[in-house]
Amino acid sequence: MYLLRRQQRLRPLYNTWVNQTDLKRILGAKDVSKSASDLTTAVSAAILGPRTVYTISTAISMVPHSLSRVGGSGAQETQGTQRTHGGSARRRAYYTGGGEGGGGGPPTPTAPPASSDPAPGGKSGGATTTSDTSPPGGKAGGGASATTSATESGGITTGKPTAAYTTQPPPLAPSGPLSKPTKQPPDSPPTEKKPRMKNFDIYRWKPGDQPHVQRFSVDLEKCGPMVLDALIKIKTELDPTLTFRRSCREGICGSCAMNINGTNTLACVTSIDKNEGSTCRIYPLPHLYVVRDLVPDMSHFYAQYTSIQPWLQRKNKKHEPGTAQYLQSIEDRSTLDGLYECILCACCQTSCPSYWWNSDKYLGPAVLMQAYRWVIDSRDEATEQRLNFLSDPWKVYRCHTILNCTNTCPKHLNPAKAIVQLKQLMGGMAKKGKPQLKTDALLEAKA
Repeated sequence: MYLLRRQQRLRPLYNTWVNQTDLKRILGAKDVSKSASDLTTAVSAAILGPRTVYTISTAISMVPHSLSRVGGSGAQETQGTQRTHGGSARRRAYYTGGGEGGGGGPPTPTAPPASSDPAPGGKSGGATTTSDTSPPGGKAGGGASATTSATESGGITTGKPTAAYTTQPPPLAPSGPLSKPTKQPPDSPPTEKKPRMKNFDIYRWKPGDQPHVQRFSVDLEKCGPMVLDALIKIKTELDPTLTFRRSCREGICGSCAMNINGTNTLACVTSIDKNEGSTCRIYPLPHLYVVRDLVPDMSHFYAQYTSIQPWLQRKNKKHEPGTAQYLQSIEDRSTLDGLYECILCACCQTSCPSYWWNSDKYLGPAVLMQAYRWVIDSRDEATEQRLNFLSDPWKVYRCHTILNCTNTCPKHLNPAKAIVQLKQLMGGMAKKGKPQLKTDALLEAKA
């Protein structure tokens, strides 16, 4: 019955079969072979048509084993177990109409050769031509029997095959709403996203012209998320004369530093405001001469940076360079954290009001932070010379700790703190510690 329930086309009639009195009696019978034969008759009577009978006959080959597992005795379970051995031989018996085990498929058009006298109570090896050679109590033949009573054969009645079984029956016609294939609607073409236009007001100037602000409209759906992406799109598609610096696009080189919506920052790490109603205003770094458009003149800034001699200085300049590495402990190395990461973008430098007023004398936060970086380095031996160079009323002490430099730094550094610590070293309130490792130990070992 488990196989019958698995038949999708027979499922609507399953409840009808179970409720029949004859079927309940068959399931309660103790004789497995008798139950198989009665089940064939009951199912054939309940379901009309050759197609359905053919489908049921396909599953009948395993009915004895299934009944023995459901409600049979221990002996019947043993019989069912014995009949399951030799699966390949059993399949061959089904297709040829022979083999042991009750119930086979529909008989073939040509009659198989008749078997000799089967022993009473023995198993018939194939299709038989006698109608009553098997005594009562013997097992039915493994193939189709020629008896006129279906209950004695253990399978479908044989003899001369009817026209309905001479050929393979046509496939069952689909029935029920579940068997009808549902046609999926074709995928609709992707709808184009609605343009999201945003305005960019950009400072424009070139030698010989008057400075002005030019507005560009950019579709955010076709643009990258950063301000630098918008500038590149404008230069590529709208106005190729737009001039600005850019290089790494990763916030490392500092080339794309500019004033965006009133804040000095890097265009490559600044996201575009998604509010389409607001306008993004882009200007060059303030209080610097402009070369063209968004390109400021950084020559004065680099000259101030060069004045602090931003390189390692040693006393023994003739023999040490290029011979061995200088040693530095982990603790001494940690004092440089927050200082060496400066990328010299000049965002903090041009945001300092003191630098706006005295840029010719005051070194500015970026340069002073790098000056402190070399003063505090444990490998450097020119600490006194560096501090003496900075001992000037203008170079350092024009810093009033306004903290604009710290607030605007795109690398999240703290130039104001470095300037305070530099002032402490200059005023004698703090002293540079001795190196925890002998810096030139490897050099002496080589010598």
